[in-house]
Amino acid sequence: MPVFAATPDLSSLQPARDHVLAMATQAGLDPSTLPRLDLALEEVLVNVARHAYGGAPGTFEIECKVRDGLFCCLIRDRGTPFDPLAAPPPDTGADMDQRAVGGLGIFLVTTMADHCRYTRADNANELTICFALPAQSA
Repeated sequence: MPVFAATPDLSSLQPARDHVLAMATQAGLDPSTLPRLDLALEEVLVNVARHAYGGAPGTFEIECKVRDGLFCCLIRDRGTPFDPLAAPPPDTGADMDQRAVGGLGIFLVTTMADHCRYTRADNANELTICFALPAQSA
């Protein structure tokens, strides 16, 4: 599958989402799963656009792959090292005025995706989010 690459600004969100949703459809992801993928992807890309480079120029890439019954998107940026999966989970049981600001986006991504993984490789953040493909009948 072709790699999508762009600058991390909000104008690149829709083309990136269109690319990934097309790749997911081509891979056979169930149409009912596409909104979960789209929501998780948007959250990740907005975070990359807003935080990865701290206002400096940069790029991001998205690689889509099918492996082990999963459709996976690897989102790579070369911004500030950040492992979103290491963040503590938000306290969703606390009163609204007692809750800390932030952290709900990561919670949303990990809740929407069937599998998430972070690595720091070759001076890049690599977040992979995966969604189960429908089981193939024999």
